[in-house]
Amino acid sequence: MKSVAGPLVAAIVLAVAGFGFWLLGKTETRIADMHKELAMLHYDEVDSEGEAVEQGLGLERRMPVVGKAAEADVRDTRAVAGYWRADYEAIAPRRDANGVVTETDPAILFHSANAGFRSSQAATERNEIVRRLDGVVKSYGEVLKTEAGSCSADKPECQTRAMDAAFNYEFAVRARDVAMRARPTAAGKAADGSNIIDDEMIPVGRTLVIACLLQNEAKM
Repeated sequence: MKSVAGPLVAAIVLAVAGFGFWLLGKTETRIADMHKELAMLHYDEVDSEGEAVEQGLGLERRMPVVGKAAEADVRDTRAVAGYWRADYEAIAPRRDANGVVTETDPAILFHSANAGFRSSQAATERNEIVRRLDGVVKSYGEVLKTEAGSCSADKPECQTRAMDAAFNYEFAVRARDVAMRARPTAAGKAADGSNIIDDEMIPVGRTLVIACLLQNEAKM
């Protein structure tokens, strides 16, 4: 009896593990479809499919490493789609009951910071612009702190995001300082009608998300 029980338990464990990996495989296929829709600029489809995948994640979430990676991939992909759709609420970082940010996903924090910068350009009052930009600066700072201990040579995406966040952090600081000295009369305008944020404020270096934004070279 003892000799039968051991193989039976092992068979059950393998069957459960196999079923779990089969579910994860299906999820990975759906995530791949999300990436394809994102590449084709079908942002609404990405969001609807991503929501369905997130709601359907069950056993997959409990799988070590790969489960959390799949969940993070879905959230990050939905965040990118939401950002390009200007649905900034959809990419708001997680907060606790007191409103303190508890989000640890650097990609979500980065896209949220970009969204915050874009939203700041709609403000018309100097104090409101400064307040929003101050929040943006802190958000980029959180990205840099989150990435500080996780980036390595074998994580090019992490390194790229850290560089972009550093560039945008410097840019947001300059924008906030200029806004503090300006007296805007319309969104993003100074009293003389000129742009609060101009070409001279863009740090020398790579042309990143926010720089493209301000130059109107991308719909972000």
